Order: sequence, then structure tokens, then C-alpha cells
Amino acid sequence: MDNYPHTLFVYGTLKSGEPNEHVMKNSNTGKHLFLGDAQMIDKYPLIVASKYNIPFLLNQQGEGYQIHGELYQVDDEKLIALDALEGYPEFYTREIHQFRTDKGEIVSAWIYMLREYDPRLDSTRTKLLARYTNGVEGRYYNIHENCESVNDLF
Repeated sequence: MDNYPHTLFVYGTLKSGEPNEHVMKNSNTGKHLFLGDAQMIDKYPLIVASKYNIPFLLNQQGEGYQIHGELYQVDDEKLIALDALEGYPEFYTREIHQFRTDKGEIVSAWIYMLREYDPRLDSTRTKLLARYTNGVEGRYYNIHENCESVNDLF
């Protein structure tokens, strides 16, 4: 899969049927290949928070759930486009973690996690989630631009 050198797990708005799937599927921003559904091996907290109702995966291993999402193979160009969307490396980190595919295989893949939790998110956050869908707990994703720091979330 040299044409798609990066494996990426997505859990939020980039998933099929979610508000930013067009970024993943846009051929002008690189190539992608859907591998299937998967679940994190380790537990992490997933919330929806901010005035934009953004799904955030918090870097607090052992808390929350084994998050459900989708695995993709992406090329360098697509990874650069997704890094820009996610505000990597300033806003999110991108780390390698282990995932179990829907076929039971264990694979390593990149995942985006919120770099630093801001307690101001507490007033807008949902309960901990195992799976993101737009509109969870009545929280619909609000399209936003220029959200480059945590301060832009309030």
C-alpha cells in the first residue's frame, strides 16, 4: 500500500455520514482508502464540547470507553490536509495507537487527540461517549473557520 502509506483512525466529523466526511472524500486533497470499522484497544474519554459542538478525544488513557470509528489508508497529501483541518500540531496531537478491526485484526494507526484539555470546556461538554454521531445529546456540529486555539472555542 505504498500509495497510501499512513493508516488513520477517525472517530468524529470525518467519519462517513458526518459533517466533515467531504474533507476525507475530496480527491483534490489527496487519496484515501476506507479499510472498515474499528475500535480502540485502550479506553479514552470522548466528549462533544465548545460552542461549535466539536468531538474531542482527550488524552487520558484508561478513562472512558474503547472508542468506535473508522480506519483509512491515506497518502501524504491527504494527511497534510487532515492535519490542517485538525490544527495539528498546535491544537491536536497525532499519535499511533492500537485498534481492533471489525474482522478482529489488531492494527496500528494514527489518531488525533486534543493536545491540552481546558477546564472551560466543562460547561459545554457532553457525558463520555463510546461513539460520536452528529446531534448526540442534541449537540449538532457547527461549521467554523479559523479555530486555531482553545480560546477560539468559547
